[in-house]
Amino acid sequence: MSLFPECSLPPGGRAILLSVKPKYADLILSGSKRVEFRRTWAADEVNLIAIYASSPVQRIVALVEIEDVVQGSPTTLWTHCTSRGGALTRRELFDYFDGKKQGCAILLGAVRTLQKPLDPKSLFKAFAPPQSFRYLTLGELGKIEKKAATDKVLI
Repeated sequence: MSLFPECSLPPGGRAILLSVKPKYADLILSGSKRVEFRRTWAADEVNLIAIYASSPVQRIVALVEIEDVVQGSPTTLWTHCTSRGGALTRRELFDYFDGKKQGCAILLGAVRTLQKPLDPKSLFKAFAPPQSFRYLTLGELGKIEKKAATDKVLI
């Protein structure tokens, strides 16, 4: 079931704010990057990602559904996920996972691009960009949804 356009968090899942380099955020927004690779991942089940494009953009640019999370060796992740659009070369992927025997591939679903990227400092008290990610409270997710209420769904 799609989370859009209402974007209400389904039972059993959480939402996170995920830091992504601007070039990869742009690829997610364009639909050419359908997999986000991470060296570590959330302990709780996550169903929704608020994409925070890191410096120099420093804005929340999209909300993205998670279809699945695949854990495995870099070789397994490469084999399993390349056809979905990881937007990395094999060398880049293996360099990213250097020193790690296991990693995660987050399979991205529907992408809701925010027409006007949101300044997180206007939404959260004492905002500090997450190193990788941080869980969002329902109140924080509600603030994002309210600010983005007029945005359109893009797939």
